[in-house]
Amino acid sequence: MTARAAPAGLRAFLGFLLLSGLGWLCDMLTYTALVRLAGIAPFGANVVSSYVGVSFVWFTSLGMVFRRSGAGAGRFLALYWCYQFLSIMAYSQLLQVVATVLADRAGVAALHGAVAAKIVVTPFNLVTNFLFMKMLTRFMRAA
Repeated sequence: MTARAAPAGLRAFLGFLLLSGLGWLCDMLTYTALVRLAGIAPFGANVVSSYVGVSFVWFTSLGMVFRRSGAGAGRFLALYWCYQFLSIMAYSQLLQVVATVLADRAGVAALHGAVAAKIVVTPFNLVTNFLFMKMLTRFMRAA
């Protein structure tokens, strides 16, 4: 790795972090509304809201962070969504466990436990999403 590669990699991660933060806000607002207003369990709410967030991140970071064009991106989007399905299922299960533990053992209100669980799980999800998208976009045409 050259001295120039590290800053470029760091810039890419920071750009992804910023766009993921915006996607996470969309996700979190949707998630909170589904849990609080619709009474959906954290697992189900996370499945729905996560697709809102990951779709936003895909469309914005594809060109802005990874410098890839939209040509042929449809099949890569399908792969990304398949990966996200597996990731969302795994992280939703973890989120449900954390929310339950917080509510049962720590005496935290269900909504607060659900939101706290989402906050705890998010950094791990962010890193795995970045690594997968970075790997996937290596097979795409540069913009």
